[in-house]
Amino acid sequence: MTNDNLDAAVCWVQSRIPSSMACAVSAGELANAIGLLSALPERTTGTVLIPDLFPGVPLETRYVHATGKKHTQHMPLQETCNDTGLLAALTAIGTAIAKELQDTENDMCRHELDDGAAVFVFLPEVRPTVLQATGTALLN
Repeated sequence: MTNDNLDAAVCWVQSRIPSSMACAVSAGELANAIGLLSALPERTTGTVLIPDLFPGVPLETRYVHATGKKHTQHMPLQETCNDTGLLAALTAIGTAIAKELQDTENDMCRHELDDGAAVFVFLPEVRPTVLQATGTALLN
């Protein structure tokens, strides 16, 4: 992610969160969290459902792995999430996405990555639709 894209992403989040939250989360913390999120596909060796990526925000995230992508070994995301600043930044990002979904009257957004993978962020009530659309069976 380029610095211009990172700055734009931080501004996008800051413009959509409540002012009290914006005061509690620094631009640096947001940039760090966005950087971590943009690196998530490189940390993942398969298709995953992350129901609580954005603490306290009722959104789920689905990463659909690119076919033929080489597998890599990296530190799991949960090991990096002990920092309260990072957790607050992830909550702020989730809050911004939830506001965007509400403002656009959507229940899901999809972002395709350059390598053919895709990221879906959605309301929990549409999980069955997202799983069906991505051809995924969830085993408990």
